[in-house]
Amino acid sequence: MIKVGPAGSDGLGNIKGVLKVAAMGLDCMEVAFTYGVRMDMATAEEVGALAKANGITLSVHAPYYINLASDEKDKFDASCKRILDSCERAHAMGARNVVFHAGFYQKRTAEQTYTLIKQAIRGMQQRIARKGWRVKLCPEITGKPSQFGSPEAFLNRWPGH
Repeated sequence: MIKVGPAGSDGLGNIKGVLKVAAMGLDCMEVAFTYGVRMDMATAEEVGALAKANGITLSVHAPYYINLASDEKDKFDASCKRILDSCERAHAMGARNVVFHAGFYQKRTAEQTYTLIKQAIRGMQQRIARKGWRVKLCPEITGKPSQFGSPEAFLNRWPGH
């Protein structure tokens, strides 16, 4: 089944965004935490209930400030926190997919970067499972030369893609 809807709420806020998506006859919407996870849990539950009542499937895009291959522990930890905060809100909304840009090559090879990001994702998957959140981590590729990921990298090296 193919679902069609916008990435984000067009600046309306997520509640009005869900209502607009429903009014347009669309059936999905990406909740964009572009510059930070600034949604409290009560709002996440409200957005999720409204989406469910209107037959709208939600996904979440984690903030852009993520680098799971950072040399700096503070940046790495903050990146994981942003993704996990997005997962917590996604779970409360009933959104299953949490999309994020995984990181940057910096001065590493593609294989070194892949190994670091894979380890980080596996660690977060374990935390998600312990919390009982029903979400999937969905690394997104951008095609930018400085950012990790290409179609070939995911198709050829990521088991179970």
